[in-house]
Amino acid sequence: MILPEKIKNSINSLGNKTRKKSALKIYAALYGSNKRKNEKGYFSCPSTYLRKINARYHDVLERFIADRIIDFKKTIKIDPNDIFQSIVSKTYSTQLGYCMQYKFLIDLSIGEDIEVDMSTNKKERWYEVTANSLIELGYEPIITRDNFGRRVYYPLIQEYKTELKNKGLCIIDAKTSQPRLLWLIMKDRGIIDPNYHRIFSNNLDLYNYLATTLNLPNRDAGRDLFVNWLNGKGYVQDLRIEKIFPIATCFIRGLKKQFYKDSASFMQRAESKIWIDDLLENLPVKFALPVHDSLIIKEADYEKVMEYCQAKYPEIEFKRKEIGE
Repeated sequence: MILPEKIKNSINSLGNKTRKKSALKIYAALYGSNKRKNEKGYFSCPSTYLRKINARYHDVLERFIADRIIDFKKTIKIDPNDIFQSIVSKTYSTQLGYCMQYKFLIDLSIGEDIEVDMSTNKKERWYEVTANSLIELGYEPIITRDNFGRRVYYPLIQEYKTELKNKGLCIIDAKTSQPRLLWLIMKDRGIIDPNYHRIFSNNLDLYNYLATTLNLPNRDAGRDLFVNWLNGKGYVQDLRIEKIFPIATCFIRGLKKQFYKDSASFMQRAESKIWIDDLLENLPVKFALPVHDSLIIKEADYEKVMEYCQAKYPEIEFKRKEIGE
């Protein structure tokens, strides 16, 4: 990571060693998020992530803003009480799931090349379970969590289908995970798209429904269309899906209002809250590895874990998968 002199001076001005160490971690979080900046230079960085680094992260951000290191995206409106004045407010929405956006105002390519240890003394249980499971399997517990979707990564995740086959393990997965999650999120907000609601309230498979209704080649084509509709930059490869689900389409467009990738980020973070911060964090067993919207567990633990997941989230359709499927 590059630490420009201006940022180094700003951090050093914050006072004691502990505050400076926390400020450096806040900068590192912003620096990493900046890799996903949009065409105007803005990037998202969730407050939940910054708060875990330091509960008083606002103090660091305010110093960076005052020192003209970063700026935040603003919404400018006319003051209803004085048409000659404008009101500047921060741009974010907890309702639609897009968070504060920031932009660096200085060149990050020139400065000192440093490494920042982002670890904390407090290890959450999901981390401990993942680390201990990797060690039990004979792998190094090298674990990271990204900012974009708060997903957990470790080297084995790329090869688990071959490396863990026939080792007494299985997977608990969710059927049509993101489509169903989208339905649950909208329903929780009182947003009902009749056709979309009917599919999940009758426990139908969305991908098969799309394939049949739109005369697509197969279920995989239905899945690809859903992914394009949810995560695409704007152009949908088959506009008929927007006519079938007009209200859901408006909701997705709302997620993409600031930047089209916000929709993917929103859905991945919603998944992570369920699978990492809740299920894995509180799982009634000591062995488990997360794979985005699923958990690798021991076959001997299957009944206990499945019962726990179903009791915790009865509206999610959990299923068993074998390693390598």
